[in-house]
Amino acid sequence: MPFRSTLKATTTAVTLALVAAPMAALTPQAVAAQTAESYSAEELDAFTAALIGVAGVREKYTPVLQSAESEDQQAAVVEEANAEIVDVVERTEGMTMDRYLEIAQAASEDQALNQRITKRVQAMETDTQ
Repeated sequence: MPFRSTLKATTTAVTLALVAAPMAALTPQAVAAQTAESYSAEELDAFTAALIGVAGVREKYTPVLQSAESEDQQAAVVEEANAEIVDVVERTEGMTMDRYLEIAQAASEDQALNQRITKRVQAMETDTQ
């Protein structure tokens, strides 16, 4: 799937929630829900950049996971994908894995925050055309 299609897919609320979470085992710690206004533009820009990177990792590993022939192979693919997701997020300037998971959780619960992120994804899509 081309990069442009990947970005378009991440603009929906459902996809945002799915892409925001790592492939499996990683789950957000219990975080207090914050309002959309709680996050700075810089934080949301960093989150969006990480989100797009995570979408790329998921795109890369989904067919590999689907073609795994055993549970052990699936577990190994998930472990490898999760490690790459953590690496992508941690290498994003201004973002940590904990903060990424916190914002992803908040975005899944707060429509206003989700809209702010969606607009950033769309803006990045426009910039890459």
